[in-house]
Amino acid sequence: MTYHRLAPFPAKILAKELLSKPGSSKQTYHLSLSIRDSGLQFRPGDSIGIYPENDPHLVERACALLRTSPQETVLDPRSKIEMSAQEFLSKKVNFSRISSSLLHTLEANISSHDPKSRLQHLLAQDNKELLLRFLQERDLLDLLREFPEYRLSIQELAQHTSPLLPRFYSIASSSLAHPEEVHITVALLSYSHHGEERYGVASHFLCHLADIEKTKVPLYIQPSSHFHLPEDPHANLIMVGPGTGIAPYRAFMQERIHKEATGKHWLFFGERNRAYDFLYESYWTSLVQSGKLRMDVAFSRDQKQKTYVQHKLYEHAKELFAWIAEGAYFYLCGDATHMAKDVEQTLLQLFQEQGNLSAEEAKSFLKNLKQTKRYLTDVY
Repeated sequence: MTYHRLAPFPAKILAKELLSKPGSSKQTYHLSLSIRDSGLQFRPGDSIGIYPENDPHLVERACALLRTSPQETVLDPRSKIEMSAQEFLSKKVNFSRISSSLLHTLEANISSHDPKSRLQHLLAQDNKELLLRFLQERDLLDLLREFPEYRLSIQELAQHTSPLLPRFYSIASSSLAHPEEVHITVALLSYSHHGEERYGVASHFLCHLADIEKTKVPLYIQPSSHFHLPEDPHANLIMVGPGTGIAPYRAFMQERIHKEATGKHWLFFGERNRAYDFLYESYWTSLVQSGKLRMDVAFSRDQKQKTYVQHKLYEHAKELFAWIAEGAYFYLCGDATHMAKDVEQTLLQLFQEQGNLSAEEAKSFLKNLKQTKRYLTDVY
């Protein structure tokens, strides 16, 4: 059988390791998953898509608010497959999003005048900003709690729920080093929602809910169109990956070492505290000690003035520019909102200073790196 997005492979977790140490403000895990007998193939730089499950406590509360039995049969409107209400709410529903169409359906099913008036007010044409704020601030459970007067069946609800989509994780291992496994790096997302602690659906599922060697974790390979190693084993690599952006470089290094590549490797990693958040520290240290890797780290909270990866890049501007000018490949993985933009601005600055280029020439230089696929990003 060929496994893909619509027919994911039911993997099992072989091991979970908490990478962050006690005292850290984060919880970041390394997970090894078995893909034995799957036939799945991947390259360093690819990702896996994982279909998570919702927290059973949230599912139980949803059933209670809907006044439905977990065993009641529901027809999934997308797959056209019948399943129990419990399975549907666990595997198919995005609890964090509610649609305006659901509000319209709810409004039609409410018999009491007062809540009906509230919904009519929200759905009025001239209240679009109010409606948008309402949808952003509430999830499905909030909505069901807020309007207990509705008469909505689980099947009616199913027609208006947003789907629970796969979550993507960079692969943190090489198939040459671990032929029957795929490794990922998962940061547990936690947040407060109306005074209640909540977790990210996928990270909670993987880090807390899924049992080792027991729980099925549906996954498939999401190939990258561009974020791969150069074919030339002599090529030098500059790799920038703060936080979980470090994951693909673990795969890169395993692959290059297995293939006995002779190119040089320079890694820039950043996190909050060295004592608690140095992800895969022993692995990187062993590579540095054996001469296979050069590494610069930026731990933002270890000193008064915050230091990030872009600051470390600028500290080594002269040598960094020399590497790039001589043909090195530059990789960037991680946060797209701030980090990726800051790194790019730093590169433009050091291109101007070290290459004696104007602002426009620096932009052209960077554009050329992108066009020749020597500046490669995987940002999210």
